[in-house]
Amino acid sequence: MSVIATEELTKRFPSVTALDRLTMDVEPGVVGLVGANGAGKSTLIKILLGLSPATSGRAEVLGRDVTGNASRIRERVGYMPEHDCLPGDASATEFVVHLAQMSGLPPNAARERTADTLRHVGLYEERYRPIGGYSTGMKQRVKLAQALVHDPDLVLLDEPTNGLDPVGRDEMLGLIRRIHTDFGISVLVTSHLLGELERICDHVVIIDSGRLLRSSS
Repeated sequence: MSVIATEELTKRFPSVTALDRLTMDVEPGVVGLVGANGAGKSTLIKILLGLSPATSGRAEVLGRDVTGNASRIRERVGYMPEHDCLPGDASATEFVVHLAQMSGLPPNAARERTADTLRHVGLYEERYRPIGGYSTGMKQRVKLAQALVHDPDLVLLDEPTNGLDPVGRDEMLGLIRRIHTDFGISVLVTSHLLGELERICDHVVIIDSGRLLRSSS
């Protein structure tokens, strides 16, 4: 079963068409969504999460139609946004525990899952420091941890290597690959750098101006 499927998916704004009759299928595994800035990648993710309505067409996530099922989809999907949304005065532990509880985990389970997840992303030793003092790479890891903490079936990662140096990019790409190989979680990861995603993805979907250019292994 496809983890994501769209059919003639279209999103129009007053001055631009962000998605233009996009039809695609994403199978389980690690899938790269490639396109230049403004190609429609972030718009697609917002529609898949039920945060923005499509103008026309259909989208399914984990077998559920996005229309009318957004909250149930978000229970089983993790999302790492492109831009920072982190409270500088909270520690990584406080922040990730809070989001774990918002996802429905009881307090004890939320704390246990947070410790395990921060260890996985390499922040265990720094978990009690305020996020405001973190480097860009550490902040990206916090964002990845909160996407994983509730043990989703699918994670959507929007430009997760943004702002990272070459070493940080390599480490982040390795973490993303392990999400699937170690935990069996499917991944849709966006980037404007095809070569970067070729290293970790089973499949790539390439879009331009909201249209599908290619979908292949």
